[in-house]
Amino acid sequence: MGSEQPPERRTSDDHRGTGDPSDSRGESEASDADAPTEQGGPDAARASDVSVDDLFELLARPGNRYALAYLHRADGPVPFDDLVENVVDGAAPDDLSTGDFRDRVATRLVHSNLPKLDDAGLVEYDREAGLVRPTETTAVAVPYLELAMDQFSAE
Repeated sequence: MGSEQPPERRTSDDHRGTGDPSDSRGESEASDADAPTEQGGPDAARASDVSVDDLFELLARPGNRYALAYLHRADGPVPFDDLVENVVDGAAPDDLSTGDFRDRVATRLVHSNLPKLDDAGLVEYDREAGLVRPTETTAVAVPYLELAMDQFSAE
């Protein structure tokens, strides 16, 4: 007959259940899902609603990487203008003035990057208050951000 659990819900952690092989998704595991996890750890990735494909698509944009790295280092919400300055400082091209690049970054963050990051649950973007907050899901991106930032600083 097989397991009553749908295959798409199986994880490598199914063996952690209650000890009863017929109950691989017991109450103790359900409470584990609600427990806090280490930032960037495998439990954080599993608890996230962002798919790996969506995460990599979002991280393909340098502005998203700089914004998420800055938010990860922040101890709470950051003003939108501070976020723009951080992205500009990290990724300013040689062929544009800083002012022109700042305007492009701000426009792209407002109309594209932040709404997409917010939809994915990686940030909370309050346009009216002008604040951007990291979320618990932001931690899912941390290992990839560290890798990307290490590679960028080595170049």
